[in-house]
Amino acid sequence: MGTFAQGAHIIPNSYNKIPGFSVGDHHFVPGFPVMAWPMIEWVLDNQYAHLHHATPHIERSLLVFGLPESRITPLMVQIERDFEGVRAFSLPSLGDPARGTLYARLHIDLGVKGDPEQANAAFEVLRQGVLELGGEVVDVPAEEAK
Repeated sequence: MGTFAQGAHIIPNSYNKIPGFSVGDHHFVPGFPVMAWPMIEWVLDNQYAHLHHATPHIERSLLVFGLPESRITPLMVQIERDFEGVRAFSLPSLGDPARGTLYARLHIDLGVKGDPEQANAAFEVLRQGVLELGGEVVDVPAEEAK
């Protein structure tokens, strides 16, 4: 029930079967994450698999309680300056009781990603820095870490 541009390719939608589409290396999916994420994963797995894991890469994160993101930002800048190729990330949350008691209160998902050796060293500095700032740190359970 839709018309696609000539040369467009369908991106399957496992959520509700309403497809997205690709034209060349441009990909169009719905804006709802519950639909978009699996569709983009499909594109990555089917069109860009040759780029997966081209270089070793890890991501490590922890949950931070008791600190605002603004207090952590200078630490993140320091991490990226001191550890080549490492990127720091943060995602503040108002709390999500649906994810379980660990996530129920206000927190920040804080972490690093990059070359395994550099990222592991940066993660230890990140953890220590948060503790020195007075934050409470809880490791993200292994089954939830990406």
